[in-house]
Amino acid sequence: MKFSDPCKSEASPRVRVEVWLEAGREGRCFSYSADATLELEPGDLVRVSLRGRPMHGLVVSRSELNELGSDPLQEVEALLQKAAVAPDWRQWLDHVAERCHLSSFRMLKAALPVGWLGQARSRTVQSGRLMWWVSPGKPGPDAPEPTPRQRQVLSLLDNHGSGLWQRSLEQQGVSAGLLRALEQKGLIQRERRRRTPEETLSPGSGEADLESPRSLTEEQQKVMDQFAALPSGGGFLLWGVTGSGKTEIYLQLAEKELAAGRHVLMLTPEIGLIPQLVDRCRRRFGARVLEYHSGCRDRERLQVWRRCLDSAQPLLVVGTRSAIFMPLDPLGMVVLDEEHDSSYKQESPMPCYHARDLALDRARRCGARVLLGSATPSLDTWVQLQPDGPLQLGRLTQRISQQALPPVHVIDMRHELAEGHRRLISRPLMERLAALPEKGEQAVVLVPRRGYSPFLGCRSCGEVVMCPHCDVPLTVHRGSGGREWLRCHWCDHRDEVGNRCGHCGSTAFKPFGAGTQRVLELLAQELEDLRLLRFDRDSTGGRDGHRRLLDRFAGGEADVLIGTQMLAKGMDLPRVTLAAVLAADGLLHRPDLRASEQAMQLLLQLAGRAGRGERPGQVLVQTYNPDHPVIRHLVDGRYESFLKEEVELRREAALVPFSRACLLRLSGESASATATAASVLAERIRPICQERSWWLLGPAPAPVARVAGRSRWQLLLHGPVDSALPLPPGSTLWDELPRGVALSVDPDPMEL
Repeated sequence: MKFSDPCKSEASPRVRVEVWLEAGREGRCFSYSADATLELEPGDLVRVSLRGRPMHGLVVSRSELNELGSDPLQEVEALLQKAAVAPDWRQWLDHVAERCHLSSFRMLKAALPVGWLGQARSRTVQSGRLMWWVSPGKPGPDAPEPTPRQRQVLSLLDNHGSGLWQRSLEQQGVSAGLLRALEQKGLIQRERRRRTPEETLSPGSGEADLESPRSLTEEQQKVMDQFAALPSGGGFLLWGVTGSGKTEIYLQLAEKELAAGRHVLMLTPEIGLIPQLVDRCRRRFGARVLEYHSGCRDRERLQVWRRCLDSAQPLLVVGTRSAIFMPLDPLGMVVLDEEHDSSYKQESPMPCYHARDLALDRARRCGARVLLGSATPSLDTWVQLQPDGPLQLGRLTQRISQQALPPVHVIDMRHELAEGHRRLISRPLMERLAALPEKGEQAVVLVPRRGYSPFLGCRSCGEVVMCPHCDVPLTVHRGSGGREWLRCHWCDHRDEVGNRCGHCGSTAFKPFGAGTQRVLELLAQELEDLRLLRFDRDSTGGRDGHRRLLDRFAGGEADVLIGTQMLAKGMDLPRVTLAAVLAADGLLHRPDLRASEQAMQLLLQLAGRAGRGERPGQVLVQTYNPDHPVIRHLVDGRYESFLKEEVELRREAALVPFSRACLLRLSGESASATATAASVLAERIRPICQERSWWLLGPAPAPVARVAGRSRWQLLLHGPVDSALPLPPGSTLWDELPRGVALSVDPDPMEL
C-alpha cells in the first residue's frame, strides 16, 4: 500500500502510534490510534488532526493500544506515504543536524519538501493518477510455458529493464486480456502506481530517439578508467580546462550507474545552469531525468520527491544544493559541477551546510562515489588530494575543439586616463566590440554589479542615499522608458530618485559607478550597430528566464551579452570569441580571506567562455592594478601555481582550511537588545573556547549592520582543524536568548 488509504471499520484491531508533528520550535510527538491493517511503521507519513487542524506528521514508533482506563485517542486519518523517511537516510540526517548544530526535527523539516511536514495543504501530497505498472514476474519451476505471443511481451518487458506502464503496452498492441493471462501464470506482476504529470514518457520509451554517447579523447578515457577504479565511498576531483568535455564524462559515468540499477545525483551551483544541463541529460536519458531546485513549484518538488521514493527504475536527478537530500536508494554517484562555486554553501537560514561536504559524507555512508568537477578547483578541495587527503585527481588539459585557451590581454586603465580617455569602456575593447557584427562573432562582457548605478550621491557634500531599513546604499535602476528609481538589493525597498540632496539641498545629485544597465546604455550609444542583451537577476525573471535569454543569444539575436557573475558559470556558447571584464579591481580588493581565490576563479571561468567553437578566442581585462598577483596569474594561466602560493600563505598563518571557523549571527529589531544578547552569548561560550583552544573574536556589528530593519551582530570562532565546535549541546544557546533576538550558527563559513 503506497498512498492514501482510508481507515477501516471500527471493528478492526487497533494500535497506538506516536506521530511527530510541527508544534513549537522543535516539534512534538502526539499519540494517535491507528487501524492495524494500515501496517504503520516508523518513517511513514500520515495525516492526522491536531486541535481541529489537518496536519501531516511522521510516525516515530508503534505499540499495542491499551484502551482500558485511558481517554480515547484521535484516529490517524490516512497513510500518505509508506517509508517516507528511510532509517539509513534519517540516521545520516541526524548526523548532519549534529554537525550543523540544529535539532533533528528542524533538520528534517529543512530537508523534506515543503508540504510534507506541518499543516496539510490541499493536493500537496496527493497528486497524479493511479495506473497499472507491469513488471517481469518471478515464476517458479512449475510455471506453464508461455505462448509465442506471450514470449514477445516478456521480451518487450526485458528490453525495458524494470517494467512499463500498461497503457504503453496497450499502445504497442498488447491487450489487457493477454496481460491477465501472463499474470495468472506468474510471468508478470501488476501493481497500481501513481503516475505523476512529469512522466510524459513512460520509462524506457522513446529510446530510439535518445542521443548516443560521444567518442572520448584519450584524456577523457583515462579519467573514465580512473573513476572506474575508485572504491565505493571514494571521492574524485576532475580538473579540466574549460571546454575539455567534463559534462560528457558526467553523462557516460551516469550511464554506467543507471545501467547497474543505481541512482545518480547531479548538482550545479546556480538555477541558471539547470536548463542547459537538464536538456543534455534528457537528450541522453529521456524521462529518467528529473529536476529539483527552488525554481520548481512546491507541488512539482513533492512529485519529484515521491517519484524518487517509489521509482522501480534508476533515476538521474539534476538540482542545486538542496537536492543533496534527495531520497535516492541505492545511490551510485553524486556529481558536483563547478565544485569551486561558493553557492554550494548554504549560509541562511539554518541549516548552514556545504553540499560538497554532505555529498562526501553521504557517499562514505552509503557506498556511492563523488565526482567533483571544475576548471578552477577550490583550495579547500585541493588540499584534500592524495596523498594528504582522500580525494583522487584526474586531469583534462586539452579542449575538445583542440583550440588553445584564449590569451588574456590586460588593459591598463591608468594609461587610458593619462591619454585623456576617461570613459568606462577602453578604446581597445570598443574597437574589438565594433568588429563583431562583420565577423559574425559574439562577446560576453562581465560587469560586477547589476542595476544602472551602484549608488546615488551628492557631489557637494558627499552624502549617499541609503536604504532606510539597511546599512547599504540604494542602487539606481532605469526602466525601458528612461524612468529611474532606487532599489535595495538586500530588502527590496524601493524609492523615487530625487533631484536635490536631502542633506544639503544641492542639485549636484547624480548616480555614481556603472551597473549592467548603464553599460548596456553606453554601448548602445557608442556602437549603434551592436545588438545587445542583458543577463542578470533582473533580466532573467520567471522560471525559464535563464533558458529563454540564453536561447535568444545562442540563436544569434544579439552580438554582445552583458551580465554579472552569472556569465562565467558553465555556459557553452560556441560563437563567443571575446570575453571582457570591466572594473576587475572591484573583484580584487574585497575584505575577505577568499577574495583572491574567488576573483581568480571567476576571471578564469569567464575567460573559458571564449573560443569554445571553431574560432580562437580572446580575453580583455580592464584594471587599474595590472601588477596584482591575481592578474599576473590570470595572464600566464598558471592556476596551479596560484593555488600553491595561496596554500603556503594560509598554512603559515594557520588560516582556513588549516584551521576551523564558525560564525554566530544574531539579529533583532532592537539594536541595544541584540548587542546585549551578543555580549551575553560571548561570555557564555568564552570558557568553552578557552578549554578547547579556540579563539573568540567579537562580538562586533556585522559588515552590513542592519538589514530589513533588523540590527545584526556576530561572533567569530577560530580553532584547530577537525575539532568540534566549542558550543553547548542542544538548544541551550537559543533558550537563553531574549525575546525578539534570533541566532544562527554557521560552521565553516565561506565569507571571513
